[in-house]
Amino acid sequence: MTKPLFLVDLDDNLFQTQRKMTQKGQTPAETAALDRALKPRSFFSQEQANFVHWLLEHADVIPVTARGTEETARVTIPFTSWKVMTHGAVITMPDDQPDPQWQDQIQTALIPYQQQLHDRQAALTAAFNAANIDAWARINFEYDGQAIYLVAKHTDSSKIDELYAVADQVDRELGTDGFYIHRNDNNIAWLPHCIEKGKATRYLIDKLRADEPHKPIIGLGDSLSDMTFLRQCSWFGMPPHSQLSKPLLDFIDAEHGSTQPTTTKWNNV
Repeated sequence: MTKPLFLVDLDDNLFQTQRKMTQKGQTPAETAALDRALKPRSFFSQEQANFVHWLLEHADVIPVTARGTEETARVTIPFTSWKVMTHGAVITMPDDQPDPQWQDQIQTALIPYQQQLHDRQAALTAAFNAANIDAWARINFEYDGQAIYLVAKHTDSSKIDELYAVADQVDRELGTDGFYIHRNDNNIAWLPHCIEKGKATRYLIDKLRADEPHKPIIGLGDSLSDMTFLRQCSWFGMPPHSQLSKPLLDFIDAEHGSTQPTTTKWNNV
C-alpha cells in the first residue's frame, strides 16, 4: 500500500513552548525541541506525541518549517525523508544534503537582498535602542553565510504592541518593496518574495510526483504563512485554535451564525 505523504509545519502545530501550553492549561508530555543551550524548549502534549508517533509509523513525513537547518536539527522528531526549512529557502534530501537545483535557484534570487536585509536589521536595532525597548532583530543565514530573511521579537511576549509599533515605523522609513511581512504573535518576519513555503513545496511535490504520481498528499499547518504550502496538497488540516483557523471560523460564524454542526443553517451548506 502506498504510504501517504504528510507535509507538516512544526511550531504551534505539532508542538509548542511550555509558556503556550501553560496558557492553554496543557501539560507537557515529551520534549519536542531544544534551545541553543540544548535544554528542553518546546514540548508535545500527550495527544500530539501520540499523533506524531502514528505519523512516523504510517506515513512519509516532511517538515515544512520556518526553522533554519540548525534549529530544525534540535527538533527531537526523527525525520528520515526530505525537509523544507527556513521558510522554504532550504530543501534537503533524505541524506540531509541540500537539493542542488533548489539551492542554486534560491542563492541567485537572494543576491539583490543581501544589503537590504542588513540595512533593515540595523534600522530595527537602532529604533529598539532609541525607544528603550528590549527587543531584537536577527538575520537568518543559510548556505555558508548567505542572508535569507529577517525576524524580530520582543523579549517580553506581553509587550508585542511595542514591537509592532517600531516595526511599522521602520517599514515607513525603508519601505517594503520586494518583501512580504509575516506577523504571528511575538514574531515579525521580513521575507524576500523568492522565499516562500508554497514555492518550495511545489518544487518538491513535482519532483516526488514524478516517481509516485498518485501518492496522497496531506498538509498540516497553523499560521497564515502555511497557507501557501497547504494549497499545494490534496487535503489539508489545521489546529482549531490557530492563526490560520481563526479567520476561517470567523467568516463561517458571520455567514452562517455558528460553527456548531447542530445549527439548522448548515442543512443546505
